[in-house]
Amino acid sequence: MTDAIHPTTVPDHSGSYSELDSLCKLIREQKVILWVGSGFSSYAGYPTGSELSSIILSATGKLPSDDPDPSSVSLKKIADYYAALKGRDSLINLLKEHYGKIPDRCEAHKSLALINRVKYIITTNYDPLFEYSYGNKIVTIAHDEELPGTTDYPEKTILLKIHGDLSDPDSIIITSDDYEKFDKDSIVWNKIKSLLAEYSVVFIGYSVSDSNVKEMLTDIDKRLKGRKHPYFFIEHKSDEDKRKTISEYDLRLIKMDALAAVDHITENAIQYAHIDCMKDLTLLTKSDQIFADQGFHVDYSISQSKISPISFVSDDPTVHPKFSLTLTPKGESKKIHEFHDLIVGKKCDPVTIAAADCDIGIHDVVMNKVFIIDPSKTSLNEIVITPNPVKEHIVDLQIRSRQIRLNDLKMKVYGSPESIKLVIDDPDFNLTIRPSGSKGGRINFTTKYIIFDIDRACTIFGLFSALIEGEAIEFISPTMLETASIKSSTLKESLADSDMIISLYQMYRDLHEIQNRLSVKFQIPTEITIDDQKQIRRISLFIQGRPQSLEDISVTFANTGEIQEQFLKPNKGVFRFSGSLCEVALFSKILKIPFLIEGFDMKIFNKTEIQAAIERGDQDLKIKWKSESRQLYRKFVPSLSKEISIKTSQMEDAS
Repeated sequence: MTDAIHPTTVPDHSGSYSELDSLCKLIREQKVILWVGSGFSSYAGYPTGSELSSIILSATGKLPSDDPDPSSVSLKKIADYYAALKGRDSLINLLKEHYGKIPDRCEAHKSLALINRVKYIITTNYDPLFEYSYGNKIVTIAHDEELPGTTDYPEKTILLKIHGDLSDPDSIIITSDDYEKFDKDSIVWNKIKSLLAEYSVVFIGYSVSDSNVKEMLTDIDKRLKGRKHPYFFIEHKSDEDKRKTISEYDLRLIKMDALAAVDHITENAIQYAHIDCMKDLTLLTKSDQIFADQGFHVDYSISQSKISPISFVSDDPTVHPKFSLTLTPKGESKKIHEFHDLIVGKKCDPVTIAAADCDIGIHDVVMNKVFIIDPSKTSLNEIVITPNPVKEHIVDLQIRSRQIRLNDLKMKVYGSPESIKLVIDDPDFNLTIRPSGSKGGRINFTTKYIIFDIDRACTIFGLFSALIEGEAIEFISPTMLETASIKSSTLKESLADSDMIISLYQMYRDLHEIQNRLSVKFQIPTEITIDDQKQIRRISLFIQGRPQSLEDISVTFANTGEIQEQFLKPNKGVFRFSGSLCEVALFSKILKIPFLIEGFDMKIFNKTEIQAAIERGDQDLKIKWKSESRQLYRKFVPSLSKEISIKTSQMEDAS
């Protein structure tokens, strides 16, 4: 495999691409740091080093030591001269005037920010181009004390401004005094030394003929004898002296304009963004902006370091995947005919073709410049071809006989009049219908077990319960010429599945009834247990009027003469207490259900205990009753006039 960029993407730069392609691969693997000089900022309107020298000299009005050749005087010496004449503060203000302004343009820097594949950037520049382009994706370091905090930003790029930052004048390095204070054994420089040993480096925006650049390269070379990683130098002009210097410092020359090189690097990173993400899942979040800029987004999920199947979703209707596919049958392959039928609309379902059926050739699979499949891979073991819908309708589903209607569903139509498939893929269910003339067709459906909207769940499960029981389903849509109806169907669901649908319909109807009768609102959990379903059914039956049999009741009264006379005499008639509440737990909610007690042939079975309590003068009497004819019931009442305390068997245990 070669990682060369697609040949139609950028113009040819003969002799440069071998090294540049190697650099691109390293950058995509996040193994490169950038070392950036003033030449890389000049396109945005900022002065280069030599231009800054001229600006400072112009502000002084004469050359230091009356030297007739400005180019022979270093920037450091010119800065010293200016500071001696007008002071260092004036010099800093001059730098702010020329480097502190908002950039005229910054597309190259924004391209680097977009691909987001470089963790560390070292620069001798004063300008804010990187900060302006990266926004909140970058952290600027100009002092030793700022460096340890970089570990708090694992997802951000670290910008090391080794000649200082204009927001902090004390950090600026430009005069001889500044350089003397500039400690190359500082924490920042120790960090740089470790980075130079760990990463490859690309120098951009420098001229190798510059004496200051040679001094910098000499210092790096001295610190890192026998380095293991390649270093690159980008410069569009070269001569024999420059090539000799490049060779002396063991640098790989990329003879190209800096902006053209960055264009190539970013185009390459964009093309391989998806492929690189599949090799390194940490790049997925860093690539979101790349994909968005190309007009699509990627749907995926990661669990235990494994990625789910990826789907590419276009945000722009003009953006579609493009590829070249060749299928060479192995013998008499029916799959080729299925594929043909799918293409011409005679078939509605996805077709899977395996290597056992055909030789599958694939080329140039791209989505708006992003490779979907590695371009070095020219054959596949299997492909699945899924048709696009030919139409879409917004429909209502209706079971007229039961007055059930589900509104505003998106229905996709696949195939052709010869073979048609209707699909409703709702968040809560999937319904597939294959009309078949007078026979009515075939229906398949699946539903979620948990649907959080109880009213909608009642409608959905009511619809499918009716289908199971043979009712006709109607499709009503303003975009369809007439109402379609499936009068009969052959369901693929097993009896167990059918029973489950009917059971869920009953459960959600019960929940709807409980909510309405008790004026509560449930938060449906992500799991409903069998015990939950039993409890829901018991409560629903009770509030709909089914009495619950009780073994006994226990009521506490104040010990008064009236109570003694009223409750200790025999009572063979109807026995009734109202004004009581039963507390029942359901879905982490306590339901207070009003009820009354009704009994016949009641008998107190703890008279001995009550008599003893009366003789002792107890404040309360706890009276227990049973029905001699086993006719003791608890019944639901819609409201209470008063409330008293009655202990009965728990609702969970009541029959």
